[in-house]
Amino acid sequence: MANFFLTLRLVKVSFKKIIIMAVLKVIEVLSNSKESWEDATRKAVKEASKTVKNIKSVYVQDQSAIVNGDSVTEFRVNVKLTFEVR
Repeated sequence: MANFFLTLRLVKVSFKKIIIMAVLKVIEVLSNSKESWEDATRKAVKEASKTVKNIKSVYVQDQSAIVNGDSVTEFRVNVKLTFEVR
């Protein structure tokens, strides 16, 4: 019968953590629409994206409406846009 020997070798493996950080900036934008608050929000993003690139999110901070007589004539939003600075 043959003898079998098992040799164990411990190998130290080190992993370096690579940390990737993004720099984000927040701006405040006011917008209005005759249709809805959602439309006013879309208009804010569309207008801001003409000069601000890499927009990541929009947060509706405040919304209001203008009433004339018995109907809403204008929807207004105050949004915060977050974008990545590259």
